[in-house]
Amino acid sequence: MISDGYPECDRVLTDLGDPFVQAFIDAVDGAREDFAAFKEWRPGWFPNFTARFTANFLHERIWDRLVRLVEGMDGIHVHDVEPTRELHSGTSYAIRIKRHHPGDRISAYPTDASRAFWSNSVVALEGLEPLSLALGYYWDSERRTVGEAIMSFRDGKDNPIWAIQLRRNASSPAGFSWTPIAPELPEIDLSGVVRDPEEELES
Repeated sequence: MISDGYPECDRVLTDLGDPFVQAFIDAVDGAREDFAAFKEWRPGWFPNFTARFTANFLHERIWDRLVRLVEGMDGIHVHDVEPTRELHSGTSYAIRIKRHHPGDRISAYPTDASRAFWSNSVVALEGLEPLSLALGYYWDSERRTVGEAIMSFRDGKDNPIWAIQLRRNASSPAGFSWTPIAPELPEIDLSGVVRDPEEELES
């Protein structure tokens, strides 16, 4: 654990276990292929897709693939009751699928429940509740493409403590490798002026 009581990324990866992390990477890679297949099937539709539609589509494909892959995996429990979708790893972690933007930003409708979910400071200090994790992918909004699988830990939706990229690596004993994402310069916050089209996605 680091000095503030937050778990370091290598500790979280160990706690989640190699099979789960591998399943997550495979789910993102598969969703990327699904998205490409969809564009190839109806190329004329793609230019008019909204950001909300693409976010929803990718969320559905990652969620479906991941749930299938982790079925029967020890310690992994699926909670899928609208509007909330979460995976729980034992009693230690609560996981939501999230699209990541530059600066490790994620979107979530600002309900009290959402703010409580992403606030890890009290949880980390007291150790009474599962720690929340955002697992998802990097979204290149200019190219409208799905990047690498990403895991982030944050103390509040807009305050990432760390974020890492994950990819399959056959030469690694774990079956995958990870690299930290370097911090980027903060962007101007226009959230009070323009609502992010993904904020409707609670999970």
